[in-house]
Amino acid sequence: MAEADPASRFRGLLLPELGYLRRLGLALAGSRPAGDELVQESVLRALRYFESYKGENFRAWMAAIMRNTHRDRPRVVPVPVDDEVLRNIADKSPDPEQLVVTKSNATRLRGMVAALPEALREVLVLREFGDLSYAQIATTLGVPVGTVMSRLSRARDDLRTAWRAEDKGVAS
Repeated sequence: MAEADPASRFRGLLLPELGYLRRLGLALAGSRPAGDELVQESVLRALRYFESYKGENFRAWMAAIMRNTHRDRPRVVPVPVDDEVLRNIADKSPDPEQLVVTKSNATRLRGMVAALPEALREVLVLREFGDLSYAQIATTLGVPVGTVMSRLSRARDDLRTAWRAEDKGVAS
C-alpha cells in the first residue's frame, strides 16, 4: 500500500489537534479572533515546512510553530478576552454578584499573567493552557527540562504573590 501524500498526512495529524490549537491560540493571543488568526498562520507555516517534521509528537511541534509565529508577530496591546468567553467560563446560572466576581477575577488573572516576564509567561501558558508536558515544553522552547520546571515554579509563585499583594491592597 502506498504512503499517503504529505498534504493528506498533514491533514490527518492536524484535524485531531484543532481544538487544542484553538485553545492555545486563545491563551497566547488573548482574544478569540486573534487566536483564530494565530492558528491559521501557524497551520499555513506548518504545512509549508511539513517536510521538516520528524514524526515525533505533532502536538509539541505545532505548539512550537504557534509560539514562534506568535513571537514573530508585531507587538500590540493585548486585547481583553471578549465577554462571550468569560460567560462560558462561569456557571450557566450564576447569580449576578458571582458573575461580576468571576469576570473580575478572570480579568485580574489575565492581567497578572500578561505582566509576567515573557520567559515565565510562555512556560505557564504552554503548561496550563497548552497542556504540554515538561518535556514537550522543553523541546518547544529549546531549553532543559529543569529550566522549564524552574520557570513554571517561579511563574506560579509570582502570580500567587501578586494575587495576595493585590488582595491586601484591596483589603486595606
